[in-house]
Amino acid sequence: MSRSVKRIGVVVALTIALLAAWQTARGGEQPNASGPFQRGIVVVGDSITAEYNDDKGDEFQGWWSMVGRHFGAHVTTHAQSGSGYLRQGMECTGNRFIDRPEAFRDTAPSLFIVEGGRNDWSSCIEGRHVEAPDEEIAGAVNHYFDVIQKNLPRSTRIVVLGPPWGTLDQLGRHRLTAIVFAAAKAHHIQYVSTMGTLDRRERVLDGIHPNRVGSRALADRVIAALE
Repeated sequence: MSRSVKRIGVVVALTIALLAAWQTARGGEQPNASGPFQRGIVVVGDSITAEYNDDKGDEFQGWWSMVGRHFGAHVTTHAQSGSGYLRQGMECTGNRFIDRPEAFRDTAPSLFIVEGGRNDWSSCIEGRHVEAPDEEIAGAVNHYFDVIQKNLPRSTRIVVLGPPWGTLDQLGRHRLTAIVFAAAKAHHIQYVSTMGTLDRRERVLDGIHPNRVGSRALADRVIAALE
């Protein structure tokens, strides 16, 4: 083999490597990814997402981890306990879904999942949680859907989960779920009901947050909808 041919081979190999690195840096398709979500999955959510990990088989493995591993996709979460479309964190010191622009700007995941809504019965006024009317909640949900649809490319599949609900505090369940459902429908976004996934005592830790069995039930519901 001549030196010129060898040099050409080296240049081609370097070019391929640089292109792969550039694509990865831009959040593009990963060489080792598999399945339908090769550009990864992004999840925005509350404590149902935030308080769990990506350790396979662990007691606190998250539902989103189970979904990602099922499809062979990397999952990035942007979640905070006590937050929602309208509400900041538990002590009114956190941020809302809309306050996490890094989740939907300058990124092009294959799948974008929004999990939450349970906390949106209230908004923060002067550091206190004050019950919010339906119109205010709906306005926040619709605004968030407007923003993510504007910022995410058409190639990104957007999925909205109905607010996961455990066995406690059932009064706002149907009201908040109906608001999120209506907003998703108006925006033509796929809506996945979570009704029945966490409403058994053996599936929750404290009446709200899932144990491993509950996380598995929630993951199975999402996987079935995606497939």
